[in-house]
Amino acid sequence: MHQRWYAAGVRTDHELVVAWRAGEGAAGELLFGRYFQAISRFFRNKLSQGVDDLVQQTFVALLEGRDRLRTETSFRSYLFGIAHNVLRAHVRELARESKFDPASSSIRALDPGMSTMRWKSQEQRILLLGLRQIALEHQIVLELVYWEGLNAAEIAAVIGVPHSTMRSRIQRARKLLETAIHELGQSAQLIESTLDGLERWAAEIRAAV
Repeated sequence: MHQRWYAAGVRTDHELVVAWRAGEGAAGELLFGRYFQAISRFFRNKLSQGVDDLVQQTFVALLEGRDRLRTETSFRSYLFGIAHNVLRAHVRELARESKFDPASSSIRALDPGMSTMRWKSQEQRILLLGLRQIALEHQIVLELVYWEGLNAAEIAAVIGVPHSTMRSRIQRARKLLETAIHELGQSAQLIESTLDGLERWAAEIRAAV
């Protein structure tokens, strides 16, 4: 699973947040650069268009809320929380005339276009399609696990639910993804290969973005 390591001399998120709030513009630019690809990834397997605008909205909201950012809060969770709110607002706009429920409906019900992520193997393709096949709330959870390496506590902070609730939600989401992969797989061998190497395929997709 992806983990973030910082070399000696590289400032942590916390140090950059403190400096940014103190008026050091370059610290804010470093934070933006550090997380730009991650926020782009957050939207790219959920939507076939408009991703750039949503990424921009996320960072504009971060900039506007800089003075409300608490230094004791995980910056990563805070930023993904903003992205999650931006996505929810966008989904509500797309669903104005429907009864879309992110807890039970997949993003394909609103955006049937293909993911803007690209794959290099059938296993990667099945994984991406499977994630888009399950309910949006579960898709969000698993993508934060597989691509960003967030733990249950961090994802709970992003979504705004108790830690214990998130642990059970992750388990449920994994079972739903497994079912979706079984439905999408063209052969028993492809299904087995996809399920056995989920973290590997996710890491390869992440590295290609």
